[in-house]
Amino acid sequence: MSEIIKERAKSSIGKEVIIFTHNDFRYAGKLTNCDETYVEILDKVSGKYKIILINEIKDMEIEHD
Repeated sequence: MSEIIKERAKSSIGKEVIIFTHNDFRYAGKLTNCDETYVEILDKVSGKYKIILINEIKDMEIEHD
């Protein structure tokens, strides 16, 4: 599953996302960066950057063009 998340995240930089983690946290914001291990979002609520370990992501929703 994380390979799908990695590929989709890399192709979706600049889009709005909602990320759900395995420990039931939810993050919403703009996807700003991604590598093989982490995704980075600009959090809508706090206005701060949040870096999330890809292996911790349970589900991710990405805006559609």
